[in-house]
Amino acid sequence: MSEQRSAPMFTSRVGLEKLIGPEDDNFHPPRTNGWWEHETQWYWFFAPERKLGGWSYHYVRPNIGVSGGGVLIFDETAWHHVETPYYTSYWNQPLPESKDLRDCRWPSGSHIKVIEPMRRYHLTFKDRDILSYDLDWTAIMEPWVAADGDPPLTRHIDQHGHVTGELILHGERIAIDCLAMRDRSWHHLRPEGWKDQWGGGTWASAAASRDLSFLGAGPSGFLVQDGVRAALVEGKLERERDPQHGFMRKISVDAIDELGRKLVANGESVSRMAMPIPGVHGVVWTSLVKYTLNGVACWGEDQDAWPINLWSAMRREQKGLHDVRLARGKLNLRG
Repeated sequence: MSEQRSAPMFTSRVGLEKLIGPEDDNFHPPRTNGWWEHETQWYWFFAPERKLGGWSYHYVRPNIGVSGGGVLIFDETAWHHVETPYYTSYWNQPLPESKDLRDCRWPSGSHIKVIEPMRRYHLTFKDRDILSYDLDWTAIMEPWVAADGDPPLTRHIDQHGHVTGELILHGERIAIDCLAMRDRSWHHLRPEGWKDQWGGGTWASAAASRDLSFLGAGPSGFLVQDGVRAALVEGKLERERDPQHGFMRKISVDAIDELGRKLVANGESVSRMAMPIPGVHGVVWTSLVKYTLNGVACWGEDQDAWPINLWSAMRREQKGLHDVRLARGKLNLRG
């Protein structure tokens, strides 16, 4: 089964990079007094030969004094979050004691420190003898900025970096040496219409080699080729799903950037995890993906995000089961 999706969340355009600076490594004061004001910090890392992927993902909701998130590790042995090698994710923790995100120990135990603003970060974590890691993250590109609003207020940055270090999982020492994404967002509101919107994280696919990288399949995404980065202006993403479980098996991206250059990416997932999205009524299938990007072999990820009710409806349709959400005609599950 395959499907196609396209639905940008933010806009990206020349000049938005000027909206950010070193101070944006720190927490941001909330823009409104709204309940759902939300700020995030995410790092992705992996060991391809071990088919292992890892997340460090945390958030704050400053207006209500709540933080959440945690650390997760998955491989090919299981895809359900209660069976993966390691999973901790919290929803209603206090705000971090540190009020400075540039040197912050989250209540989960994850410690992230800025070594060089917008370029270098040090990540450590230890949970007894179950999991620990010591990782260095160094940017290989300038942050890519997406924003929403006029004037643009909601901010989201994506950035590929080189991650090196060591992870110890259940006593197994695993070297980490990969090119992986980090992102940050602030001044946005959760749950962002998750109850009724269509799922499928069209823009959340990414991969990188030393000279070639991409994010997404259209507006808000980019292509880096021959040292030049340009915004994607149109494209499509297609996922081929596992007929038994529904997760992505194969993925293809065809897009064009503002310079007229083509992006052709084809990937196959080697491992994945169905992760409840902290603080949102949603689930994201996060996958480690072996890509061919404009003919170059590289590794990356795919985030296939869904409101839980829509994932349920899609899977019930696949199984031939009646679902009133489908009968009402409110969902378009075939694109």
